[in-house]
Amino acid sequence: MRFLLVLFALVLVGCAGSLGPAGDDDCQISLSHTPTSPLAGPDSEVRVSSNYSGAVGTRTYTWTIGKGGTFVPFQDAQSDHSEITFMATEPGTYDVTLDLSSSLGSFCPQASAHINVLLDNTAMDARLHITPPITVLAPLVDRAIQVHNATDYDMGPVVLEPGVMATGQVKNGSTSIAAYIQFIPQGMAGAIVETFAAANGAYSVRLLSQPHDVIVVPAVAGLAPRKIIGYLPTQTVLNVSAGDTITGTIRQGVTAIPNAKVQLTIDGVPTTLATSAANGTFTVQGVAVANAMVRVEVTPPPATGLPRFEASGLLDVAGPVIVTYGTLTLRNLVGVPVRRGGAAQANKSVIIVGTVASVGTVSAGTTVNGTGFVRIPATTDAGGNLPSLLAPAGPLFAVTTVGVGDRAIGAVDLTSSIPTQIDAPAPAALVAQATDGTVPLDGAVLDLVPTHALGLAGVASMHFTADAMGRVTTVVPAGGSFDVRWSDPASRRAPKLDADTTLLSRTYVLPPAIYITGDLTVTGSSNPVVGASVQILCATCSGLDRNRPIAEVASDPHGTFTLAVPDPGAM
Repeated sequence: MRFLLVLFALVLVGCAGSLGPAGDDDCQISLSHTPTSPLAGPDSEVRVSSNYSGAVGTRTYTWTIGKGGTFVPFQDAQSDHSEITFMATEPGTYDVTLDLSSSLGSFCPQASAHINVLLDNTAMDARLHITPPITVLAPLVDRAIQVHNATDYDMGPVVLEPGVMATGQVKNGSTSIAAYIQFIPQGMAGAIVETFAAANGAYSVRLLSQPHDVIVVPAVAGLAPRKIIGYLPTQTVLNVSAGDTITGTIRQGVTAIPNAKVQLTIDGVPTTLATSAANGTFTVQGVAVANAMVRVEVTPPPATGLPRFEASGLLDVAGPVIVTYGTLTLRNLVGVPVRRGGAAQANKSVIIVGTVASVGTVSAGTTVNGTGFVRIPATTDAGGNLPSLLAPAGPLFAVTTVGVGDRAIGAVDLTSSIPTQIDAPAPAALVAQATDGTVPLDGAVLDLVPTHALGLAGVASMHFTADAMGRVTTVVPAGGSFDVRWSDPASRRAPKLDADTTLLSRTYVLPPAIYITGDLTVTGSSNPVVGASVQILCATCSGLDRNRPIAEVASDPHGTFTLAVPDPGAM
């Protein structure tokens, strides 16, 4: 995946201050430039103009231009020296300053601008996600941005809106309702603000001053979650109701499945959770939306051995929703021993996991195929044997917790028979090193996010810090798959992600970084925003990848942030 440099509109720093003599008008000065998005090249000329007021008498202009600490030559573009030009031969940030004085003693504070010269017009969509600390009176933002190719970029001041306090109550008629609430700014879907309404229905939350879509999930039985479109922060009541009654049946063939947990999500809004009756029927409360994407999730009782059912499609929930499991051969693992190197694993947690590609269908106006996910927990007895446990015939896995931080993955192939035992292999040694290609990166951070069997079993991510030689030495489940993410807190190199891999013990060369910098403040305040989370996120990804940072950092005591983003020119 290519990660590219962020392109923002230039932020110009205006200067204001008192003139030298008492009674003089304020002097204000700012800089502008053309072209607004210059591209690097041998013939790329940039013109910088001064815009001022309040400076009287004969004016003297003192310009400087630097790039990376190196002086950049320029030429006058006007005979009075109020405009200059320079050649932007290389991509990067050009720092321009202007000191203006007058023959009558007027004084203007220095004006400055960061002019970001791009390598080319190659761009991708991304998001800048900023979460201020709770002590800062500003809501989080998730701005759509364009990311450009291979250039350090100085955003200058990044000013957060203070927003407004939205207060009100969740009600059903005149009755106050406790609820969970999501506020989603229209046009900024990633900037979700979450809160809870108390037992008296009251909520208070800081929001951007703009229309929102709001999802309200009542904490009272019989009331349906709903989405409110176009909510304004000035509104004081969020109304909920019973919504629509949606019915259906869970069955395997023609046999009803009782006690299954059922929930639908309609156009991104969940229904209530229901349990199927003895005849397999269920009833949920929700808001039926025509031609909407509907997700159906069914979790049968563990004793049935049936996998969890998930399906999504354009379904019509105005009529009954029929979930039908196909014919599945089930095998009982009762008495199967779990062993490590011949030693019985007594009283150990074991989770049988796997997937079933064609588990059944859901019908509601149209028919959609479902996928099955097996996750059956059990505990071995004193002899290390499994209790009665039904599981679908097919290739599955057993994830055994042998001890703290010691999990084992054993194959459980039930395709044609029941295995004589399940292995719990000893952990494998992991020796991984982070370098820049030549020099070890001491203090680099390694995160291992479990996938496949470990992911299905709900195993938590593992976090390590490299030693002075950039090495992480530990053990991991043998045969385990992970998303491997390296990052460098010192920002010497950019993050590196190897998705869904079992090849862990090796040297990882972190890619060269391009650097995105900026300074956080809030409108109306000169105080820096310290300790804010600043992330670059994918705009086109879905699922977990959508909120997995490409790069992230916290703003420092000066409100400054520097993001190290992989340089696409070196990938």
